[in-house]
Amino acid sequence: MCVALPLGIAAAPAQAQAPAQQQASAQPPAEAAERYGPFVYFPSAPNLLIYHTGVGANDMLNLKKALREHPSIATLILQNNGGGLVHIGLVVAEEVYERGLNTYIPKDSYCASACAFVYFAGRQRLAEGRLGVHQISAPEMTGEQAQFGVSDIVATLPKYGVSADVLGIMFSTPSKDMYFFSPQEIAKYGINRTGQTQVAQNSPPPRGTGGGQGGQANAPAATPAPAPAQAQTPAPAPVQTAHGGAAPVANPYMKKETAPAAISDEQKAVNAAALMIQAGSGTNEESMNFTREFYADTVDYFKKTRPKSEILADKEAYFARWPIRRFVVDQSTLKAQCKDQLCKVVGIYDYKVSSPARGKTATGTSNFTYVLDLRNRYRIVMEDSEVISR
Repeated sequence: MCVALPLGIAAAPAQAQAPAQQQASAQPPAEAAERYGPFVYFPSAPNLLIYHTGVGANDMLNLKKALREHPSIATLILQNNGGGLVHIGLVVAEEVYERGLNTYIPKDSYCASACAFVYFAGRQRLAEGRLGVHQISAPEMTGEQAQFGVSDIVATLPKYGVSADVLGIMFSTPSKDMYFFSPQEIAKYGINRTGQTQVAQNSPPPRGTGGGQGGQANAPAATPAPAPAQAQTPAPAPVQTAHGGAAPVANPYMKKETAPAAISDEQKAVNAAALMIQAGSGTNEESMNFTREFYADTVDYFKKTRPKSEILADKEAYFARWPIRRFVVDQSTLKAQCKDQLCKVVGIYDYKVSSPARGKTATGTSNFTYVLDLRNRYRIVMEDSEVISR
């Protein structure tokens, strides 16, 4: 497959381009791309690796091979990547995170679904193109395997610095749809991270992951975010490739920095609790799939000890009574206290639920209290709530 690379991909996020007439007069020789499955490497840009088309079964092997043969790679360019297999997206993301690689979505390009996990894992990340998220789906897998992917996302994405708002949008967008963040939302939710970064390592420490499978995004029309400020030192002109596009040039912002501080148990618990509330905004089937993952086998449920089966029956009845739901957590009210990885989380959320069949609608504000067991995949061991206004 021919990879056509727009000029925008040549300058990593903060570079200036040489004038077009200068590029034309130089007429540099074409160079051949080195391919590793969906990954493309150009010798003229030893710091960059392009990841395009989708997330497939052999991507981890191909990525490791590319990084082994080219240890100078420091930035992964996500070009027109519509996602694919969630469990592969998660393990590729963890590889990116452990190696301290940067991620970049060029203008007039997109990264969606499982590709978004890879983007979020970047030490330094910048989306000039479109970033899309939605719920995972796994029609060919068992419910238990698919839920394992949900649990992994709950545990992993907050470690990458992904806010509870972003997780809430992800888990409330049906798997058949795609939510693309606007430039304003990218700024509001801190999706880009362009501060400190770290060069790639040859041998990352081992890390275990797992998960289910997800959907493939359709190619959207590009609506790029505003370009960031230009670097003080202009980059060299891009090199023309054999495919007629522009090969990427050297990465402009690589320097070794210390790793960011580890996320606290309290922040992990806050993010997970907000996600659990917001996940109820999906369809009945989707919300029940997430709910099955959230609870321990026995729970102190509204001041009574109950088995998980009773809680699931109660939730299923509620979803059936109110099939259209929207829950919005007030992030400023979220507080957590943790001891030995047991975390009590309190907060407030607004709700609007309706039943078209019954002609009924209910709105209001409720508080909630969860106790999450971080040792048991963030499962709820205690739940209570109370409506405080209608």
